[in-house]
Amino acid sequence: MKNPAAGGQTLSESTYQALSSMILQRELPGGKVIEERPLSEILDVSRTPLRIALSRLHGEGMLERLSNGLYMVPSPTIDEYLDLLQLRRLLEGEACAGAAGRMDPAVLADLRARIEAMASREEADLPVYFALDEDLHMAIARASGNVALEQTIATVRRRVRMCNVNRYPGRFRENCREHLEILQAIADGDAVAARNALNHHLTRVWDGFVDNLARR
Repeated sequence: MKNPAAGGQTLSESTYQALSSMILQRELPGGKVIEERPLSEILDVSRTPLRIALSRLHGEGMLERLSNGLYMVPSPTIDEYLDLLQLRRLLEGEACAGAAGRMDPAVLADLRARIEAMASREEADLPVYFALDEDLHMAIARASGNVALEQTIATVRRRVRMCNVNRYPGRFRENCREHLEILQAIADGDAVAARNALNHHLTRVWDGFVDNLARR
């Protein structure tokens, strides 16, 4: 892999982005102990920006610090996944209420069109589906106008993506319908309905995951 710096980013920032992507794509899987030398060679960066990026990822909970000082990619458990879903309800419900009546109409229209197109499919294109899900929820977080809340939601969502669980219980059309209901409440400027729609959606995600787990 070539030096990750691009687009005017600092080297530590681009290294952080590259490492974050490697963790989320499980190129660095749960339980993997980070070895600085080979990783710096893969990323074509020196130890300094690498260590800055590792420290930042540790602060965000995407890496654990071992007793010997090395970092390890964590392996969140099912219980942790459910805890994170509960945290998402608290955070994203508040963000959704704040986004009511404030989302850019062009962003809202784009999301609605993409969701409707996804709902018309016979089955989900999973990479596209998950990218759309991320775009929707982060657009809501940004529209809340609370930068700290947006950043916290992004961190929690990354932690969810690190969980080695089946996040797709076969209800993508229901998810699409719930996403459209959330967008409608936001477009209507109804903060209470927006919060309730988001919380209902995440409750259904919780229920779907638990039901899917029970059938194993």
